[in-house]
Amino acid sequence: MWGTMPDVLDRACGDYTKSVAVVDGERRITYGELRDWSNQVANALISLGLQKGERVGLLLPNCLEFIPSQHGIWKAGGVLVQMPGRAAASVHRANLDQTDVTTLIYHAAYDGVVEEMREGLPKLARVIRVGGDVAASSDHPFEALVSAQSTVRPAVPLDEHDEAYVLFTSGSTGDPKGVVQSHFTWAHYSITAGLEIGDIQPGEVFAHGAPLTHFTQIFVHPTFLRGGTNVMLPGLEVDTLLSAIEREKITATAVVPTIIYLLLDHPERSKYDLSSLRTMIYAGSPIAPDRLKDALEALGPIFVQTYAGTEPGYVSCLRKTDHRVDSDEAIKRLASGGRPLPFVQVSIQDDEDNPLAVGEVGEICSRQLGQMLGYVDSSRNAEALRDGWVHTGDIGRLDEDGFLYLVDRKKDMVVSGGFNVFPRQVEDVLLEDAAVAGTAVVGIPHPKWGEAVHAFVVVKDGVAADEALVEQLQGRVKTALGSVSAPKTVDFITELPLNPAGKVDKKTLRAPFWQGRDRQVG
Repeated sequence: MWGTMPDVLDRACGDYTKSVAVVDGERRITYGELRDWSNQVANALISLGLQKGERVGLLLPNCLEFIPSQHGIWKAGGVLVQMPGRAAASVHRANLDQTDVTTLIYHAAYDGVVEEMREGLPKLARVIRVGGDVAASSDHPFEALVSAQSTVRPAVPLDEHDEAYVLFTSGSTGDPKGVVQSHFTWAHYSITAGLEIGDIQPGEVFAHGAPLTHFTQIFVHPTFLRGGTNVMLPGLEVDTLLSAIEREKITATAVVPTIIYLLLDHPERSKYDLSSLRTMIYAGSPIAPDRLKDALEALGPIFVQTYAGTEPGYVSCLRKTDHRVDSDEAIKRLASGGRPLPFVQVSIQDDEDNPLAVGEVGEICSRQLGQMLGYVDSSRNAEALRDGWVHTGDIGRLDEDGFLYLVDRKKDMVVSGGFNVFPRQVEDVLLEDAAVAGTAVVGIPHPKWGEAVHAFVVVKDGVAADEALVEQLQGRVKTALGSVSAPKTVDFITELPLNPAGKVDKKTLRAPFWQGRDRQVG
């Protein structure tokens, strides 16, 4: 179909040899230089003894070295093991241990993390460090090692069904699990979904502020196939993004909803030339209709929303044409994740894996060529893979027009007095309040009801976080969803903690309330 991932890259590099492929601040490389550099990385790994099928950890920020290193690993016959930059050393150690990683490429920015985690990894035989001086005598300096290699691609036989990638689930409902992809599944996942969701056009200039280890990565290769430029940003910081859009004439980017809110509220937004921007993809949660109306007025019809997971891949898309606020029906659709993507089947199933009728709430299941092959620990496959369907662990429904609505995470559901409460629904109602900038809802132990609904709330600047606001928020939820769903208690906090995948870390929020208990449910 697509061939291997290096085949995809080399094809694009052959078509657009002299065009700019990647930008990182003042540094930039052409497609021809990208191809040669990735070949040098591959030859460097082989020179150190890497064998086909060995797993290689990659711990890099969004930087110029990321994509050449990624493809160099594949061209050497290695399997790329994704390492999210925000994860703790203990998480990295556990992930590398379960994947039997023999080689690590990392950036000097993570010296402390690597020093802490590398003890207890006896199979880690080779460590390559990007940037700065060599941290340990056993490490290899990336620049010196790679620059000495041939620019000719090594003759390593690759098949599209070879294992290519190990990604990790976010761990939002448990320990992160290693998810295996082949060249074939990853190509289908990243290229077809990226082209469809991103609406990538010839000459696209795509800004990557969210970590490449997160959802923005699926837009890298489609941008290459259209002869575009991938612009690396050091993070999702609004001033940096605004400056980059003006300086590089960014045409597309991918963000989380919080960034859109910050853009709308930025006091100097109008000073920047944002006229080049035609696509802004967001994921993680819908945007409140009132705020989306403001966004459409400020930035135009540029928004696309997606729903995806590590195991199923990208499932659905709410397109630009679906982002409308001109009717009640259109506004209701904004709460959906859109319609299933081409080549993706979606089924809502009950606890016995039976399909449910349109409108009924159950577990979202999907099936596509780009879904995972399975977990690194194959004994866990039955948790998510049954009869060809990936069981996402998310609760949702389909409407009569095929729009998919995410109700909540199956494991996030709060059972209070025998009634099921879905935190996502409560959060959506709370976010409609003009005082609320962010919120997370969890279940906490209660002696009578087993669990009670508890809300963490971040208020907007200038808002008084007092008992009157608590009553206001409780009343809003009670009116919209009923008294069972109304938060019984509210904590006002300055910011919501995020896990390495950039999602709200509900485990951290929930943990103090359940400390010393045998289970985390009532």
